[in-house]
Amino acid sequence: MVSAEASQEEEAPPAAGESEFMKCPKCTDTELVQRNVRGKNLAVDSCPKCRGIWFDNAELEAAMSTAVSELHVPDRAVKLKLPCPKCQKPLYMFQYPQTRVAVEMCKKCKGLWLDGGEFKQIRTVRNFLDERGMLKKRDEVPGVRGALLQFIDSAIQNLSQAPD
Repeated sequence: MVSAEASQEEEAPPAAGESEFMKCPKCTDTELVQRNVRGKNLAVDSCPKCRGIWFDNAELEAAMSTAVSELHVPDRAVKLKLPCPKCQKPLYMFQYPQTRVAVEMCKKCKGLWLDGGEFKQIRTVRNFLDERGMLKKRDEVPGVRGALLQFIDSAIQNLSQAPD
């Protein structure tokens, strides 16, 4: 038996700024529809018109084994006038790590928008890098902290390759 509180939670209206249906940030007037990711127990939102795909936070990692863990919007990202389909905040555009694919991401909800075909492009490049042992699973840390971590990693790599 479901309690009155539980049934009220399930039927709660969308939060302020959120609509019941998500709209494509590129087509603007097209509602996103859920579609299952082949071979995964995962459903994502996609645009039937432009074939773009919306991945909620961490869904890309679930859909693609070579995806970057804990992806974030880098400081150099370009703020767009496109609204996030989930929370209506602005999307930011940047290149997906280790690819030349420009993607859009929301800083607030951490959702990621991929235009039609970009999922396949990212997967192809990252699988290629993975097969050659060149894949970075974590996103680069920005700023001075990131530079220091790169320096430390480089020093460790140089020391481990030094002759005995």
